[in-house]
Amino acid sequence: MNFGEQLKEIRTSKGLTQNELSDKSGIALRTVQRMERNEGKPSLYSMNAIGEVLGVNLTLLYAPDDETEKRNIMESTDVQLWAIAKKRAKFKRGLGAYSVVIPFLWGIWFLTSQDKDINRIPWPIWPMLGWGLGLGIQYVNAYVIEVGSLEQREYDKLKGGQK
Repeated sequence: MNFGEQLKEIRTSKGLTQNELSDKSGIALRTVQRMERNEGKPSLYSMNAIGEVLGVNLTLLYAPDDETEKRNIMESTDVQLWAIAKKRAKFKRGLGAYSVVIPFLWGIWFLTSQDKDINRIPWPIWPMLGWGLGLGIQYVNAYVIEVGSLEQREYDKLKGGQK
């Protein structure tokens, strides 16, 4: 039985209508209706005010069941996957720009450089190395380091009773 069903059962067992509960608790009728239909997350203030009228601690009833906990984990996993996808897309955009701009800079250097002295370091090497280092860091961040892996390991330890 979910939170809304429990709330409705308690309210009806006390012989109250939604209107009466709303009036006695000072919480809007629409909020009471939403709570009974499990629409959104009720505020702590609303749960305390309604719970006081009903003589029940509603915050204890609102503890998520297994299905809600699984859904929350799935949603957090989706958020992690989205973060990984964004990092990888950012890396690929940067790599695309790098592969266009750097050859262009080398072309400019080749066409404008008067002396191609082997002892002088050509200037396009500096943006190439700097930008390349940045891309390397982006690559490691997007493909090597797992987002949320430390948090997930700690959660798994706590869930398994390890400390």
